[in-house]
Amino acid sequence: MKPQLLKISHPSDTSFNLLKIDNNFFPTPWHYHPEIEIVLILEGTGKKYVGSSITNFEPGDLCMIGTYLPHTYKSDDAYYQNKDLKCRSLVIHFNEDFLGEKMWDTPEAKNIKSLLEKSKRGIQFSKNEAAKIKEKLEIVFETSGMARLTLFLEILEILATTEHKEYLTVDAILIKNEVDSYRMKKVLEHVNTNFMNIIRLEDVAQLANMSESAFSRYFKKRTRKTFSSFLTEIRIEYACKMLQNDKLSISQIALDSGFYNLSNFNRQFKVAKKITPLNYRMNFIQ
Repeated sequence: MKPQLLKISHPSDTSFNLLKIDNNFFPTPWHYHPEIEIVLILEGTGKKYVGSSITNFEPGDLCMIGTYLPHTYKSDDAYYQNKDLKCRSLVIHFNEDFLGEKMWDTPEAKNIKSLLEKSKRGIQFSKNEAAKIKEKLEIVFETSGMARLTLFLEILEILATTEHKEYLTVDAILIKNEVDSYRMKKVLEHVNTNFMNIIRLEDVAQLANMSESAFSRYFKKRTRKTFSSFLTEIRIEYACKMLQNDKLSISQIALDSGFYNLSNFNRQFKVAKKITPLNYRMNFIQ
């Protein structure tokens, strides 16, 4: 499942992008983008995929998704089958430096600066926090000029200072500059396109224009994990998505996920998820 690089349009009269989704289902594919994203679900249920996590969403779900973090919202099957059902959300996209490169270095902005950095792991906020900012978010969509900007900063400060949040992925990918961004993008695209096949460290290192040893050090510094463990995580998360239906056998899912040995798949899955693939499937298939 290859995440698509999504191009976010930015109107010339505002420093951040506002989007209202009102549809029978949430249409966006598995994707990523350099903008930070805030999503408040107003109507609809389903599962959201953020990085390596899979969680349920429903009205009142509030999430912040950092730069280059792959994600998608998949509506429950009923929304694809019943046109009377609706999925609605408020979405804000903004660049990390939308107020200038030095804004977050000011003492007053330290909380928000920390929030933006932590968003690279994906942040889930409580329903109470969602309720607190729902009205403010709605006003942001209706106002303009400095009033809109001031209110948006107020929302960011509320999200930054609340203790009622949790992280959706264990690790963030550390991107330091444009060269880093381009290099990691090539590696991530290659992995997400070819993880079901044999991927050699030599080939990925060549993509990054590095020796194998230099790439191994570089990748671990940026992701806090070895390339091998990262690749295994991608394969396991893909297998999790496949296990949520009963159309394929576990052995076929193992193969489609890049595991050519069923015993190794079962072992690696249990280490990662603390549960067997079969029991994981049983949690989704009733």
